[in-house]
Amino acid sequence: MKVLLCYFSGTGNTRKVINRFAEVFAEHEVSVDLYRIEENNFTYNLDDYDMIGIGYPVHAFNAPSIILNFAKSLPEQKDKRTIIINTSGEPLKLNNISSLKLSKILTKKGYNITNEYHYCMPYNIIFRHTDNMAYKMWKTANDVIPIDCKEILNGKQAHLDKVFMGSFIAWLFRIEFWGGRFNGKRYKVNENCIHCNKCVNTCPTHNITIKDGKFHFGKNCIMCMRCSFYCPKAAIKIGLFERWKVNGAYNFNNPNDYEDEVHKKYCQKSYIRYFEECNQKISQAKTMLEETEEQEEIEDVVKA
Repeated sequence: MKVLLCYFSGTGNTRKVINRFAEVFAEHEVSVDLYRIEENNFTYNLDDYDMIGIGYPVHAFNAPSIILNFAKSLPEQKDKRTIIINTSGEPLKLNNISSLKLSKILTKKGYNITNEYHYCMPYNIIFRHTDNMAYKMWKTANDVIPIDCKEILNGKQAHLDKVFMGSFIAWLFRIEFWGGRFNGKRYKVNENCIHCNKCVNTCPTHNITIKDGKFHFGKNCIMCMRCSFYCPKAAIKIGLFERWKVNGAYNFNNPNDYEDEVHKKYCQKSYIRYFEECNQKISQAKTMLEETEEQEEIEDVVKA
């Protein structure tokens, strides 16, 4: 089996999840190629692949515009098996509508979407999760992904439940595409800047330029937050959303120091439900594995 995983990742969360999928697929002797959508040089022949996957971070309950544009550029296929993988900072069911527009585009082109998965990963805007929460999110995704991969490889389909009036809600929130371009032009660089040019070199839409020593932000911002998140001096002000700014990479290793969860009541029930459902899924998978191993041992004894 050969799989092509195409993805966009603003600050690395989706990339971690996609890489984990690739790792698990490889363990099952599946050949995997990875393609970063922002590279904008898609030359793959999809006829060479049994399945393709598309991964992205949820932006305002939608797939980012860079993902939709990529989907529109794909060649037509005939019932090509397709999986969708997305990440977001909270486990709200509204995030399940993020794939509606993407699915519509792909289905019209002949792609058969058989599986879709959502994983919680820490915010890069709104507020900063604690490293303890980031660790918990990643450990959970890391443990669940092998189960989901096995489900995919066994041919079992999986679809996320959509909310009532999901298409309308998703359409309404796609104003973020316009809002990103509007707000992106209002980004500023303050006196903390050390002119490392990291923001210029890593912007996925090449929206940041320098002219006469001054930074210029164009109209192609998609609000991925990569420039401000990874700025080593927190020198980039993100326009109207400055109060929601999150800066600096998370520690996904098991943190030993206690951190006060300032926002612990935010979506509290949703987080509890998400982790409980994931833990139940992991527990059931372990039980099934143990039962299978026990049955195999019995069969070996009988044969002997």
